[in-house]
Amino acid sequence: MTMTNKRTWLVLGATSMVGRAFAREAAEAGNDIILLGKEVDDLKLATLDLQARSPDVAVSYMEMDPANVDSFGDIVAKCEETTQNIISVFSALETAYTQKECGKDLGKIKNMFQINYFSQVYFLTAASALLQKQGCGEIVVLGSTAGEFGMPDNYAYGSTKAALHVWLQGFYEQMAEHGIYVTTVKVDDYDTVGGDRRYLLYHHSPDPKECAKVCLKYAGTKVKVRYFPWYGALSVLRRRFFPALARPLNK
Repeated sequence: MTMTNKRTWLVLGATSMVGRAFAREAAEAGNDIILLGKEVDDLKLATLDLQARSPDVAVSYMEMDPANVDSFGDIVAKCEETTQNIISVFSALETAYTQKECGKDLGKIKNMFQINYFSQVYFLTAASALLQKQGCGEIVVLGSTAGEFGMPDNYAYGSTKAALHVWLQGFYEQMAEHGIYVTTVKVDDYDTVGGDRRYLLYHHSPDPKECAKVCLKYAGTKVKVRYFPWYGALSVLRRRFFPALARPLNK
């Protein structure tokens, strides 16, 4: 099969708000889309929506259970078979629980690590050989400022993101040797991950469409890490360094 210069974006977590928004932005830019997710009915609806919005691009879906990591190799192979384009990957896979919820049900911690860390590491590893063979392509993964520091009410969630961030740092270096660039977009997150969401620098949730636009913009720019919104980096500085500066004054 002869490859073209056009992109086919594999969208993990395709039925999430940011996943849907990214698929729309990528399709509007003329890219083909393969939606990956667990909820088949939602995937079908998302596929129909994209086909109606962007009739000139190819849109399809495949069922992907984040817990069934052994199936990821076959999924990647099927994606390769169905497209003549350069394959790129966008991952919006995520689940989140408050620390209180985790204390009541330890299984929620396991679930967060399964989806936020293991499933993405396994899938990107499975896809890495294909992208290396292409010698080009982009990978964009949603991270979180919650992975930059531990907060009392979401440190379990933040730890899953921190683990992912560290893995992506090494993965970036490995893939860059083959001409593929991995970008982590860290969304300025909230102190709590359920119920009363108190964002670090603003009082409303990040706009999924704007986040998707930024992610598509950063794809292929060779940058390793970016924050959304850009001033999310300031919340990291505030949480990390201001308390450290204040400690000597409190002694």
